[in-house]
Amino acid sequence: MKAVAAIGAAILTSGCGGVTDNPYNFSDEEIAAAAASLSDRPTLAVTERQVTDALVRISEAVAAIAPDVRWQWHRERSQGGGCPGPYAYAEGLSVTTQVLLSDTPIGDADWPAVLAAARAIATDAGMDRLDVHADRPGRHDVTFAGGDGNRITFGTYRAATIRGVTGCRHP
Repeated sequence: MKAVAAIGAAILTSGCGGVTDNPYNFSDEEIAAAAASLSDRPTLAVTERQVTDALVRISEAVAAIAPDVRWQWHRERSQGGGCPGPYAYAEGLSVTTQVLLSDTPIGDADWPAVLAAARAIATDAGMDRLDVHADRPGRHDVTFAGGDGNRITFGTYRAATIRGVTGCRHP
């Protein structure tokens, strides 16, 4: 019984880290820096157009390489908070674009050329980091991301999809 009480006391007094260790606590300086950086970026509407334009350009490049892949818009765009870190306190918003969807997946033989074309377009749009989530026969899933929070997720499995999310911006 004493052992249980000692363990309980140790848990209660140690907690789960101090207030300063909490990744959701940001200093006034961090929040001010995030807010200032938003003022230096294009508006949410301009950024949404840029990301959507990159999606369309990627879909056109895919269609040129793999003509059986035909895209259609799917789902509605959504706008919400969604801003990470100190940006959550900086009155910013982000947009998730409509999804471009093809019922026909991109074939493995076409994937390398499609990925190269998509990467060039994403890089041109400021999303120069490539994160590979899946890369095996029949299943490819990548995200192109930029330092400003914009990203495009692109993949193929039983279908093919392209979706964009803007970084945090002022409306």
